[in-house]
Amino acid sequence: MVAAYKAGTPSQLQLLLSQNDPALLSRMAYYNAALLNNRKAHIDRYQATLANLEQLEPEISQQADLLARSQSSLNQKHQSLKASQAERKKTLARINASIEAKDAQLQRSAADRAHLEKILSEVVRQLSDVALGMPGQPFSARKGKMGWPTKGRIASTFGSARAGNRLRWQGVVIDAPEGRDVKAIHQGRVVFSEYMRGQGMLLIIDHGDNYLSLYAHNQALFKETGDWVSDGEVVARVGNSGGLEQANLYFEIRHKGKPINPAQWCRG
Repeated sequence: MVAAYKAGTPSQLQLLLSQNDPALLSRMAYYNAALLNNRKAHIDRYQATLANLEQLEPEISQQADLLARSQSSLNQKHQSLKASQAERKKTLARINASIEAKDAQLQRSAADRAHLEKILSEVVRQLSDVALGMPGQPFSARKGKMGWPTKGRIASTFGSARAGNRLRWQGVVIDAPEGRDVKAIHQGRVVFSEYMRGQGMLLIIDHGDNYLSLYAHNQALFKETGDWVSDGEVVARVGNSGGLEQANLYFEIRHKGKPINPAQWCRG
């Protein structure tokens, strides 16, 4: 059969010419038929393979497109994830910076408060043996009858949290426009009138019987230490001194150095 394959497929004429040897003719016919069948089988398989490839080509192309789109989607998600991570880092950095700033602000507020307490303690100590002897009703008799030092909205109440709940307001914050009149809530004598760190332009009035009123963050002060003031007299102007972003008046009332709720003393 190998010899027949190498010789090629014999033509009918060659077969006729070989009729002088019937046995050879029979073998050659058998080999030729087997070779043709084998070749046909190979051709059929090849054609079937080509047909399968033709059928698979659209699916392969579709899968290739799906893979390309999937890769593009993965690349976009990867870029989005990188952008999200970068934004998260920025957000964390801003949060950390904000926390650090708030901590620093809290420390400054605590230091400023301690400085104010020291000044007030000294004022109380010096006034402890001084009797003002002013005419009219004593401060204690006017509880709940005095007016507020300025017109405005109470933005922070006595005892409410400030600076991240670690400090409490010992007075009230009154939102009011810059330049509005600040009035003495009762007659008395000015015992402090100057700029103080954290409090801005600060005025403190002694009303006798160990009562003090405090007015902070003013734009201007109209009274000096030692001046006498009458009830309702304009003593300052609302401002934002002492590092405030917007104008307001910080107002305290103290008795024997201890802060007390102004809302229990002032009406309106």
